[in-house]
Formats: sequence, C-alpha cells, structure tokens
Amino acid sequence: MENTNELHNDNPLQSLTLCLDSAQIRQLLATIDFRENDVFRHTFGSEDELSRRIRIAYLSDLFLCPFVRTSMMNTEPVKNHLGEKGIRFDLLIKAEDDQGNSLVINLEMQNYQMSDSLAMRSQGYLSRIVADQLCVGDPYEFNPVIQVMLTNHVPQIQKNDGYLHDYRYTKEEKAVPLPDERCRILWVEMDKLEALEKKPVEEWRLSEKIHYMVRFSHAAEKQKIIQELSEKEEIIQMLEEKKMDFLRDTNLALARMRAKFDERDEQMVYEKGIAKGKTIGKEEGILEGKLEGQKMLVKLVLRQRMAMNEWEEKQIDELGEEKLLDLIQSLDAIHTPEEFRRQIHNKANQKVQMKQTVLNR
Repeated sequence: MENTNELHNDNPLQSLTLCLDSAQIRQLLATIDFRENDVFRHTFGSEDELSRRIRIAYLSDLFLCPFVRTSMMNTEPVKNHLGEKGIRFDLLIKAEDDQGNSLVINLEMQNYQMSDSLAMRSQGYLSRIVADQLCVGDPYEFNPVIQVMLTNHVPQIQKNDGYLHDYRYTKEEKAVPLPDERCRILWVEMDKLEALEKKPVEEWRLSEKIHYMVRFSHAAEKQKIIQELSEKEEIIQMLEEKKMDFLRDTNLALARMRAKFDERDEQMVYEKGIAKGKTIGKEEGILEGKLEGQKMLVKLVLRQRMAMNEWEEKQIDELGEEKLLDLIQSLDAIHTPEEFRRQIHNKANQKVQMKQTVLNR
C-alpha cells in the first residue's frame, strides 16, 4: 500500500497517536460508525485521492465494471416550483468506465429502522435523478441510473435470499428487461454479511469486505475480523485512514460525539419490546466499550488544545454516560487546564445543588 500519510503531512493527531498502542488506536477507530451520515459522506463522497480510490474500487467490484473515474454531483436539486418537495441525496456520483460510458450512481445510507415510506422515497429519488437529465426540446436521452440503498436489513425479504436485491424494469412473466433499460435499484442488506464469517476473508469479494466494514467496523465483537481485513486489504486500510482523517477535524469530531447520544436513543426506541434475555449483558458491554472510546476521543480533542496531566485524564475516565455528555457539550469552552478544572468543579457543584434541592422538598 502507498504511504497514505503523505496525503496528510499536516496531521495534528499524528504526534498524539504515537503515544497509543495498536489496540488503543483500534478502540479509538471503533468509536466511528461509517453509517453515520457525516462519516459516510466524508469517506465515499470527498474529492481527495483516498475517497476517489475507495469509490472506484468499490463500484467496480460491486457492478463488475472497470470504472476509471468518478466525480461528485450536486446532492440538493433546485426546486422548480414553490410546492415541490425538496430532496437531498446522500451521494450522487457520475462514473465512467474504460469504454467511455457514463452512468449516475446514487448511494443512500439508511441506518437503523426502515420507515414504511422508504421504498416510495427510493423510487421518488430515482425518478428525480432521471428527470433532472431531461431538457425541453431534447430527446428522451439520459445516462443510466443505478440507486444503491445500503441498509441493515429489509424485513420483507426472506432470510435465505442473500444480501443483494436487484430491482429492475422487467416483463413480469419471463423477467425480460425492458428494451434499453436504464434504471435499477440495488438494495444491500448488510446484516446478512455475517454469513461471510464462515469462510476465510481471502475468499470475500472486495465489495463484501467494504460492506462488512461499513456495517460492523464499530462493533466491539467484530474487531478481530475488522483487524484481519485491515491487515490484508489495501482498500480497507484506506477506509480506516478516512476514519482518522475524520477525527482530524475537531468540529466534525464534536458534532459526531453529540449526535451519537441521539442515535443511541433512536436505536433504543427501535429495539423497544424486543426480548432481551441474555443479550442485555452483551448490549451493555458494547455500550461500555463505546463510552471508553468516546472518552479517549475527548482526551485527544483536549490534548490538541492543552497539556493534560494524570489528574485531568482520571477525571474523564471516571465520568459516566450522562456526565460525559455534559462535558462534551462544554468542550468548545475548554482550552486551558484552568477552564477544564472550572467545568469539572461547576458540574460537581450542580450535582450537589440538585441533591440538596431534592432533599429539601
């Protein structure tokens, strides 16, 4: 693999990560979930060399087509009239193969629970991409469009139907494609990728490795496989480099940490009513691992601003989930050890005052 550090000579985390061993760095990376919108767009939709190579490798393997270049298109089409419903695509990519043929690829990441309207929204997005290529007075000529819907699971599909589900315009009785067919939808059901674990990673397709990484790279129980993929596959190494690249931007890191708590609440609502049994301990263990990773990320953010001593790091280590969120909400105001101690002191006083208020009632 090429030395990707050359792409980021001004890496502000480089000196900080030198003090971490490989296990700590992996734990740090596991705090980032590729399914988060900002992380997904940063990884697959940036215009830098890493994202370009990831896109080309992924799409070429997924569609078994040798793409040679890709370019990002506008993801927010302009409304044509006042009452028109607005659309924002996750990623819209124009890809060109080695024969000079072009097509438009819409990558959509659908995390957590699938809404009842998702299939309708999928078709609406596809129609809009086609319509935006048509102009008054021109013939009905447009680049082929493929929409890729990346989701955890599709409830309507049987368990043994594989993880790729291709939908096309076809003649019903014989499944013959429509003449000059140019529109397709590909659903990627990533939860089913766990079946790949039954065979060596060397036998996985590249697109399967990327899908597995996107779905499970944050999962504590999958880290052994993630590490093996990273050690053996150049493109997977690039995906992890994009995670580190994401962490280099403090504002993005803070926004991600704050959004993580909202996303966890959404997931808890989705899972409400599901029998827990033995899985409770497992879920609590995964949550604990995420909190430890978030604490490490808070330390890295603060180390970019000030020198931290053992006492200050211990204060972060001892924070529970609620107190950690409070500290994250205050990170913008912390640039010196004095400001850090003031925040810790104020929050401790707030807790004492709340206790006293309850006792006085």
